[in-house]
Order: sequence, then structure tokens, then C-alpha cells
Amino acid sequence: MLEPGIIPSSEPLIRVGIVLPEDAYTSVNMVTPDDAEYQLSFSGRNIPLAGGTDLFFKISRRGILFHLGDKEMSAPNTIQILPLEDNTSPGPQSGIVVRNVVSGRDFHWKKYIKVTLPGKVLISRHEEKLLVINELPIEQYLMCVATSEMGAACPDALIEAQTIAARSWMLANVEQKHISLGMDVCNDDCCQRYQGTTFLTEQSIRGALNTYGQVLIYDKAICDARYSKSCGGVMESFSAIWGGDELAYLQVKADAEKEPEEWLKPLSEEQHFKKWVNSVPHTFCSPRVIPEENLKKYLGSVDEQGRYFRWQENISQQEMTANMNRHHAIQAAVVQKIEILRRGASGRVNKLAVHYLDKKNNFGVLNIEDEFGIRQSMHKNFLYSSAFVVETEGEDAEGIPSLFILKGAGWGHGVGLCQIGALGMSLKGYSSREIVQHYYPGSKLKKIY
Repeated sequence: MLEPGIIPSSEPLIRVGIVLPEDAYTSVNMVTPDDAEYQLSFSGRNIPLAGGTDLFFKISRRGILFHLGDKEMSAPNTIQILPLEDNTSPGPQSGIVVRNVVSGRDFHWKKYIKVTLPGKVLISRHEEKLLVINELPIEQYLMCVATSEMGAACPDALIEAQTIAARSWMLANVEQKHISLGMDVCNDDCCQRYQGTTFLTEQSIRGALNTYGQVLIYDKAICDARYSKSCGGVMESFSAIWGGDELAYLQVKADAEKEPEEWLKPLSEEQHFKKWVNSVPHTFCSPRVIPEENLKKYLGSVDEQGRYFRWQENISQQEMTANMNRHHAIQAAVVQKIEILRRGASGRVNKLAVHYLDKKNNFGVLNIEDEFGIRQSMHKNFLYSSAFVVETEGEDAEGIPSLFILKGAGWGHGVGLCQIGALGMSLKGYSSREIVQHYYPGSKLKKIY
């Protein structure tokens, strides 16, 4: 596993969570590839596995129960499944298949997919739930991240830039969200999207090899290179989303060759942001560069066709009240008003007040003070971004609206590299170096191993 604050001088092994305790799986199904030999190990025992072996693991009172042929076996602790031959460069769809893996946990695009994992697979028990971890060299992981995050049709410069950002974020090792579970990252959007070799291509392999060991450095440290799907035309600052000190290379900056005329500063002012969200400026992530009907072929396999630059969501009074009650212990009967209290400089809301009447007809105010919580609370399937304005319709005699209209910009937190913007830059002929220097200004590209 990675060590915080340490810049490695050789390629490290990492651990990626594939099935997490929050998925609440008590069983999992896998199959070994037809063309490779594997070994299953537990409690000092090593059992060879023929190609195409179906494996079914489930929680039991004795530990983890599984079958091999007509034999039922039980492991009291961790089971390892590893290839007998070291494959330093996995090919597309090579490795162990794991079925029904969650993709998009807690997001509106949540799906269950089949993933194919190179390297070693670890199955263990955690509080009556199964935990599945993939252990592999980081460069193999990065090959897979590039076309898990974005589609294989993307230009090489975009794949290389995405790989550099993913490697830098990974090795900066700042968040360590899952360290207590013995893993460096999970496989999903809360960390980086990783679907094994399922969508691996020769292009993404080339992108990792062409940038092997390259990271972004600022002030002698690896950059915490955050990225999101679409910034909506202006990148957000680090502190506006996560608080704490600013990071100099994660700036509020137009995603454009020059600042668009529509950008009236600061977008933290309500009137300025209203004009911005109702405009379509010429930025790299704008449909004026990439028409949104063309985006699907470039996006990751689990992404949906949609409006990423500007969007609108109509949420009924009943839905909004249910959303708030689901995530907050307020027992609201109706939501009277949603008041924006603070925006970041890209217009992303990081503090708002929900005015409501409870079931006893008492007035109440709920304050939500973080971007993630706002997006989670405002929509049953997680709102695309927190860069939005609120309009209402159908007010009754007491001023209670029947409909909340959210008009928004971008998908995701908007900090650092904008994936659709980086795609726009690559289609315009920018190199991977130019792309990462645009999104992480002041950083330097360095090969560390």
C-alpha cells in the first residue's frame, strides 16, 4: 500500500476495493479466465485452479464458504486468488471476472456491471459482509482507469492527460478514504473509476506507457490532481468544495483560451451567476466546441447521454420534501423556500438554507454547508453539480411552491481537470502536457520512476 507524503522511486503495488462493505454483499461470483492458470490460497493451503473455473463465495458461520468441484470448503479469513504467471502488461478483458459489481455508488448513474481484474484478488470478511480487493501494480491500474473514466474514442492527448492526473492524484495519497479497510482506493467515483481490463484498449495501454512514472509536482510535492466530468466553463477552487487551505495549482480559472465575455466576476454574486448559467460561452467544455449529441462516444461506458454543460431539473414539492426528509431529521411537511447563502467563485453553492413547515405546522430552517451534502439533498439520485439557481412555480395562497426548477452548470465538483474540457482541448490539437498545465497552473511534469 502507499505511504502518505512519500514519493516512490519505483513502481508501487496498490490495493483497490471492488466490493465494499457498504454494498452489503454476503456472496460474490467469479470465474477464472480460460487461457491462464490461477491459484487459490488460504490458511497455508494452495489449490490450483483450472481455466474457466466458476467460484462462488458466501458468508457462513465458519468464515467464507466456497465450492471447488463437488467439494465444499471454508476459509476462516482472507482468500487470495493469484495468477501463476506474472503478466506485466495485461490485455483487454484479461483476468478474473467478477459479476454484479456496483458502479456509481449513491449517484444517479448507479449500475451493476461485470468487471475483469488483472493481478491478485483478495476476498475477506468485514462485519458480516464480503470485501473484495484487487492488488496490482499502479501502472496496470492506470491503464484501466483511463478508459473507465473516459471512452476509447478519445484522442491520445486526452488519455495521456487523464493518466497523468490519475497517477498524480493516486500518489499524492491525500484523502485515504478507505485506509481502515486495507485499501488505497475504491473502484468508484468517490475515488477514481476503475473497471479493471473490462474496457482496456491498446490506446489506454499506450497512454500509460507514454507517460510512465510521470506526475505533476508543485513545491516539491505531488499534486492532489482532482478532476471532474465538466466544470461548466469555470474551474472551482479547492477550498470552496473541501474547505481548508487553498492549493495554488487548483485555481478559479476559465476553461478557455481567453476569458469569455459572459463571465461577469465574481460568479459568487447571484445576479452574475444567473446570467452565466443562462449563457453558452465558448469554453473547451462547451457544446460550441463539442456538440453534446457527440459526447456519448467519448465518455466512460457507465456515463449517460445528457446535458453536461447546462442542464435543468424540475423537482416537485413532494419530491423535494421527501429528499430533505430522507437525508435530514427535520420531518418537513412542505418546503417553503430554498435560499442560496454562499457560492464559490465558479458559482457552486456551498451553503444554503431550506425553509420548511414541519408536520405540526412549525417553521424550521435547515442549513446545509457542503457541496456534497447539497447535491445529495436536492435530488433523489444526486444532483449533477451544485452550480445552480433555484426558480419556483405554482405558489399557493401561502406562498408554498408546487415546483422547484433548478438550472445548473457542469457535472461534478469542477475542481482541476475538466474531462470534457480536456477532450475539447485534445480535439483542438493541444498536447497532453499543454492540457495538464492548463488545468493545474504552476505545476511541473516530472518522471519519478
